[in-house]
Amino acid sequence: MYICYMRNFTKPPEYVKLLAKAAKYYQIEVIYSHPKNVDVDKEVINGFTLHDNKWREIEIPVPAYIDLNSYCYKYKNVAAFLKKKSTLLNLKGFGSKLKLYNTLIEDGTFAKYVPDTVQITDFDSFMQFIQKHQRAILKPKVGHKGIGVYLVHQIGEDSYQLYVNNSEKMLSAEELKAYIEELIDDKVYLAQQYIQSLTTEGSPFDCRIRLEKNGEGKWAVAIPLIRIGSNNKVVSNVAQGGGVQKLLPFIKFHYPEDWKVIKAEFDYVAEYLPPKLEALYQKQTSCLGIDIGIDMDGKIYIFEVNAAPGVEFGEAEIINLKADYYHYLQQQAADE
Repeated sequence: MYICYMRNFTKPPEYVKLLAKAAKYYQIEVIYSHPKNVDVDKEVINGFTLHDNKWREIEIPVPAYIDLNSYCYKYKNVAAFLKKKSTLLNLKGFGSKLKLYNTLIEDGTFAKYVPDTVQITDFDSFMQFIQKHQRAILKPKVGHKGIGVYLVHQIGEDSYQLYVNNSEKMLSAEELKAYIEELIDDKVYLAQQYIQSLTTEGSPFDCRIRLEKNGEGKWAVAIPLIRIGSNNKVVSNVAQGGGVQKLLPFIKFHYPEDWKVIKAEFDYVAEYLPPKLEALYQKQTSCLGIDIGIDMDGKIYIFEVNAAPGVEFGEAEIINLKADYYHYLQQQAADE
């Protein structure tokens, strides 16, 4: 059985070689390909197969399953063709952050975990929000790796502190207005209630719950990690500098009185949010990254749900689960 693993890299990353080896245990051939290597006219996929630990070029008919991520959907004609010919294992995405938040709020089940968030249409709409919360995170409606994220803190009637990356500056209301109007002039921004998710040293952190479907076709946690932005005053994304720690020892240390309650909340979100999202969007997917913050009182908040999470942490766990899920798909196909 072939399964095509499709990503935007020209050549297969080392991670895919490990996945291909794990899948061979189940007699599954992982074919790596880029969307540009799909021949729509001939209805074939050109890619690479692992043979004697080396990648060799191969051309195959479109297989029953294609494991692609959301970035591949930008090749619209290819994605539309593959959708007709195969089962795509992952979603294009959940839309913008605001759409996801509103969907969760409207459903109600996870509404209590969603921080107050609005789209900024002009400076007045931001001022209404900052006066309500005193502190606000400004983030792009469609963002990536914590880029373009700001923290604004109202200090006085005409005094505001602006944090970006590892720097801060004091601004008057007029200066802040000019700054924000320039921001929203060419990009849509959201204002989000600031959740004080900080370590004892004052570094921002969040938890990335990395999930994959397993050998029973059910959701399983590959790894839960705390990401700490040690070189950043605003975001915890390690692409902006920082490090990671294991979840359990971290919450035991920082929340000694409440860690059991926090762990139970994490377990609840990890178990029930993925199938809830599939039900709400009426689409199946096979991997997710859920980013969660914890405030000073131990209350958790869902910051983001990533439909195309990376594999830089928990690589072995992710590979094992993914290979098992491929085997599940193989069994499902044999039973049809």
